[in-house]
Order: sequence, then structure tokens, then C-alpha cells
Amino acid sequence: MSTQTIVATGSYTTGEGRGPGIRLLSLDREELTASTLAEVALDDPTFLLWSPDGSMLYAVHETSPTVVTALRVDAAGASAEVAGSLELTGSGGCHVAFGIAASTLIVTDYGSGTVEVVGLDADGAPTQVIDVCDHSGYLPQRTAHPHQATILPGTGLLGVTDLGLDRVYLYRQQPSGEIDLAGEITAGRFSGPRHLAADHESLVLYLACELTGEITDAVRSAAGGDGEEPSWTVRRPLPASGTGVPNEVSHLEISGHENHLFVANRGPDTLAAFNLGMMRPELVAEVPVGARPRHFTRLEDLILVAAQDGDRIDLVRWNGHGFSIAGEPIPAPSISCIVPRP
Repeated sequence: MSTQTIVATGSYTTGEGRGPGIRLLSLDREELTASTLAEVALDDPTFLLWSPDGSMLYAVHETSPTVVTALRVDAAGASAEVAGSLELTGSGGCHVAFGIAASTLIVTDYGSGTVEVVGLDADGAPTQVIDVCDHSGYLPQRTAHPHQATILPGTGLLGVTDLGLDRVYLYRQQPSGEIDLAGEITAGRFSGPRHLAADHESLVLYLACELTGEITDAVRSAAGGDGEEPSWTVRRPLPASGTGVPNEVSHLEISGHENHLFVANRGPDTLAAFNLGMMRPELVAEVPVGARPRHFTRLEDLILVAAQDGDRIDLVRWNGHGFSIAGEPIPAPSISCIVPRP
């Protein structure tokens, strides 16, 4: 059985960014070494998304205006050719996800405060902006900063975290692609919800609160039957790290069996694990990683951590109870995102 996995990384390239753009790496999961297969020089491709079959890699550029690029990647990962690129209406795009409607992407523009729906053609290339929702009109006295869009399983809803408005906005998506506001979840004032992770039925949502260095959970309190929209009750936040160091929480994910929550902490520069088997999440393990871990991904028991200011990918092993350092870090200048090929 092959121990090789193709991994794509995005990075900051302008300003203080030192990254190459997009890199395709061949990761040997046994030897824990990586070699570069290909590089694509693009401006600030800070978040990436693979198509389900692994043939297309989508990048959102954190530029003004925001740009979405589709790269066609060959089977070996040695060639990545631009299949299409589309300039959007907003600026500072920081996240891209698939929509509920077929052949759509959802892009969050941190800079302009907008959420955009991008249509894909039959080959998977971006061709048009179908819809734009401006969060700036929701709370005019605040500055909107949508950060992530996520499909909430079992609800037919998209959840969009807004770090500036302290909300998760809930959207319905029409088959044609347009999105309609269906509700909101209010987090703590000035908590800055950045990323969201949902369990398999969206009975509990977990929020990474960047501005307070906390995580919080929102419990589903209505099933949404008979036309009623689902709703969630946000509970008391918890520190995302046990170090006591000022923290700007970045990314979080739920384990495959939904018994643990993993959280990346910038400031403490750690990866933390919370037990979800208790009444509330309980911090059970924490391990130091490179400076400002912005994102991470999991390959079974191996966790790859993108340490942006550490210019490296940390290799961390999770044994179900605690962390260990699996191998030497992999150099990766100004890395912002890391995604394994399906």
C-alpha cells in the first residue's frame, strides 16, 4: 500500500508574505518527509479547496478585488494548470467552500464584508458571480468580517461566521445558487467567531472565538420541523488553551468519532484537544507547534499544522488520548492553509 499523500498548501506572497503561492507536496506518511511536486506562483492564495474527485484545486486570493482560481491537477500531482480565474466584487477573500446548490462555491470576503456565490461551468471552472450578500447592512454600527462558510449537516443551511459582527448568519440556498438569510446565532460581544465546526447532525456547533481566545458551543434547541427554522443556544465560552497566554484562536475541527475537538491557538502557539464526552468540552491535551498556527488538517492519527509565522508544517501524532511530535517540521514559508488531496 502506498504511503504517499498529495498535499496542497497556500501561502501569503505579498506584503510581509514569503510564500511561493501554491505548492503541491508528496508526503510520505511513513517516513514523514515531503518533496515538492509543483509550484504555482499566484498572489496570496490563502485558502484552498479540492474538488471531490481531486482533479481540481480551487484557490481564493486574499487580494483586492478577491479572485478565485481553479487549477487542474494531474493524477501524479506534478502538473497544475489554470483552468479558469474569476475576479469577484468583494475584497480580502479568505475562505472558499462548496455550496449546497450544485456547481457553486461560497466565498467569504473578510475585507469587504461580503459573501459571494460563484457559479462553475461543466468543467468546474468559475464563470460568474451569482449572488452577493453584504453583511455591512446587518449591523451598520459595526464592521463586518465574514470569515468562513460551512454547510450545516441535517439542516439544509449554510453557516457563515462573521468575526466583526459576532454572529453566525444562516442562509438557505436556492437551486439556482442565490442565498437568502434564514436566521442568525449571536455569540458573545466582541468574541470574534472565526471558524465553525458542526457535528454530523448539527446538534452542536463549536465556534473558534479569535478575539477572546475562547471556544464556545451552540446547542440546537429547535428541530426546524413544520417550516420552523432550526435555532441554537450559545453556551458559556471556555479558554481554548490552558497556557494563560493571550490567544487568537484560528481553526478547529471535530474528530471522526466526534469525541474530541482539536483547536489551533495563535499566541500560545499550540494545538489543543478537548474531550466532547462530558457535559461541556474539557481540555485534555495541548502540544507546542510553530509560530501562529493558522490552519491544520488530519490524516487519520497524523495532524499537519500550518504554522504561518513559523514558516513550517508541524507533524503531530494523536493517539486518542494525547499528542506527540511525529517528526521534523517541513519548511513552508508563510503557509496559510494545508489540504490533502481526496
